[in-house]
Amino acid sequence: MSGRGVESVPVLIVGGSLVGLSTSVFLGRLGIEHMLVERHAETSTHPRGRGNNVRTMEIFRTAGLEQSVREAAFALAGNDGVLQVDTLTGGQRRWIIEDISAGMDVSRISSSNWCLCSQNDLEPVLLGRARRGGDIRFGTELLSFTQDEGGVQAQVISRETGETYTVNADFLVAADGPRSPVRTHLGIGQSGPGALFHNISVTFRSKALKEYVGPKRFIVCYITDPQGESALLPVDNEERWVAHIPWFPDRGESLEDFGNERCAAHIRAAVGVPDVDVEITGKAPWHAAKRVADSYRQGRVFLAGDSAHEMPPTGAFGSNTGIQDAHNLAWKLAAVLRGWAGPQLLDTYECERRPVAVTTSTRASQQAAEEEHPGFSPAAGRNDNPADLMTVALCYRYASNAVVGDSPQLPVVPEAFRLGGEPGTRAPHMWVRRDGARISTLDLYERSFVLLAGPAGQEWRRAAEQASRNLGVPVEAYLVGDGPDHDLTPEPDADWAALHGTAEDGAVLVRPDGFVAWRAHTGMPSADGALTNVLRTVLCRD
Repeated sequence: MSGRGVESVPVLIVGGSLVGLSTSVFLGRLGIEHMLVERHAETSTHPRGRGNNVRTMEIFRTAGLEQSVREAAFALAGNDGVLQVDTLTGGQRRWIIEDISAGMDVSRISSSNWCLCSQNDLEPVLLGRARRGGDIRFGTELLSFTQDEGGVQAQVISRETGETYTVNADFLVAADGPRSPVRTHLGIGQSGPGALFHNISVTFRSKALKEYVGPKRFIVCYITDPQGESALLPVDNEERWVAHIPWFPDRGESLEDFGNERCAAHIRAAVGVPDVDVEITGKAPWHAAKRVADSYRQGRVFLAGDSAHEMPPTGAFGSNTGIQDAHNLAWKLAAVLRGWAGPQLLDTYECERRPVAVTTSTRASQQAAEEEHPGFSPAAGRNDNPADLMTVALCYRYASNAVVGDSPQLPVVPEAFRLGGEPGTRAPHMWVRRDGARISTLDLYERSFVLLAGPAGQEWRRAAEQASRNLGVPVEAYLVGDGPDHDLTPEPDADWAALHGTAEDGAVLVRPDGFVAWRAHTGMPSADGALTNVLRTVLCRD
């Protein structure tokens, strides 16, 4: 083992799965130099973590990735709904969820839509983009780290060559999974009931199985027959499939008990056809748990994804919550590193994201109960949260010092779907024309603050320009209306002011992550000073 010196980088990311790679993509898009280290030599090969919700796909769209993700996911493009049967050939059949979008016209509320892209297909897409903006080192493991007021000092090793070296960073982002060595080293505890159930994920091939699936392609089918109890997921709708089979280690079951013959027999019982062809191609244990880290930050080190929270896979909340952690944190790191913001802005990461994880993990547990996930006791996950999947995915709200005029007394997730431009919520989507091209207002939010104002908004445009000069912060102003002096022309049925909850002479300030930072209900004589003061507050520069 030999050393090769010291390297320096503003941000060090530990972990190269979905959340770590997403963090790299977002930082790269913002022009922030960073390094990512991942102990494994390559991306995941097991099809899991497939559900990418509407909010995640909006983020991927803004990052220029949506089309590539959908191309990687083409095999499952037509799948929808959650089905429950006794066996695939049995007489009991009901849709737990027939339409994942709850009957909504998603194009009216979002620029994107759900996408089923398994982790083994999504990670290469993220990796390709991450390498364009960051220093990505697979086969490299974090050995230890220390931190002080000046930064983080990490010791890493190349698992291929055995070389060790030091990486000095201003900040470290730990996306190193549910057993996070970084979280453990920091001594950060976790809250929640812990393990909920255990499954063995079995990949297999079967050419005949599609004959028994039925005409409508599902996202997941739950089989309730005791001999074949499992969750069946298509990989390509043709011959590649995954079955999640209950595993009870507390009853003395070991991984060795799940041999190929047992797994094949279990799958045949689930189908209800004793001689259906089944070729087992892989097995991987997984554990569903409900835990949230007691803190998301210690000094210059931040937790993201599974290192910060665990939740059942039902509802596809886990990886989505992690990717959205990364998106929230990336712009704040960029703002501090570039001198736009005070260091206290980084405190708002935990203030905003931890309540979302607590609420979402509870809703995911409830979903596991409603879907009667194999191995899970339905009574264990019941609660009184009626919010549907679309509401949980899109309507969560932030209350922190990075939002002015928020309502901290309101629930993190409302009971019913609502996106009305309130401070702390995801800014509304609206189709507009800009320079002849049809875009969503969501496409504007990434590299700067954005001020939207109505047809008589020249005063707001001047205020944005003045605030940008005063604070050295990029602020783009767009006037919404139909005329030569306007930047964005809404489609005929769109009412900009009503959609954003303001008046025609009001304005909405949106953060780089697409969340409303502040809303003015009407024009203000001192708009210049008001906007500068709001930005100063949001960026924690007071």
